[in-house]
Amino acid sequence: MEDTNNKVEEQQKLENKSGKRFLLVEYTVTVKDTGKVIDTTNADEAKKAGIYSEDKVYKPVLVIPGEGVYVRGFEEALANAKEGEEKEIEIPPSKAYGERDPNKVKIIPLREFRRRGIQVRPGEIVEINGMPAVVRNITGGRVVVDFNHPLAGKTLIYKYKVVKELTSNEDKVKYLILRRLRMLEPSEVKINLNNGKVEIELPEKVLLNENIQYIKKVIANDVAKYMGNINEIIFIDRFRITRKT
Repeated sequence: MEDTNNKVEEQQKLENKSGKRFLLVEYTVTVKDTGKVIDTTNADEAKKAGIYSEDKVYKPVLVIPGEGVYVRGFEEALANAKEGEEKEIEIPPSKAYGERDPNKVKIIPLREFRRRGIQVRPGEIVEINGMPAVVRNITGGRVVVDFNHPLAGKTLIYKYKVVKELTSNEDKVKYLILRRLRMLEPSEVKINLNNGKVEIELPEKVLLNENIQYIKKVIANDVAKYMGNINEIIFIDRFRITRKT
């Protein structure tokens, strides 16, 4: 009984140390002036909008308000949201991707692109000195490129639902993992928390991912950042051997 009480106390300390809310959220984002859907966590909505991708996993996402992963206006709206809450909010450019800056529109000679072997067409995104830019126009041997974010100056409409608030340390660690490995289901990830240590066992099917070591490092950084008193993170790789009889 004493060991059980100690584990509960430790988990409560870790949760209090984090100080961040962990929310599973569904959302759909549209541009106000066009009504165009630009992002969604719902497969049916993506198909209706013509933006569905076979490579994307459509399910609720982990949002940690204040983390800065999503636009500021969205994270601010979720800061005090309750589990089950459904809302539609309007986010101005100042809390989304900023206002358009005319100084970020540049003219570059077409020969510069040809010299680098880059084919440019209006509407394409090109990289210039490590910065992405949209090709707006090509005329008279000159290329007009726009370094503003494509959504700069746009008011966005976010329709969202807070599916669940995660409160246990096990769930928090699990969903920090799942946001890096979105193809997995929660039941496929095993977590063991004890005495400031977390053991993580991932399914065999992801262990041969060419980027798995990098992903593990990112997961470890996330867990260390948000899970307070955890001071050791252990990944267990288990390969099952099947022999013919």
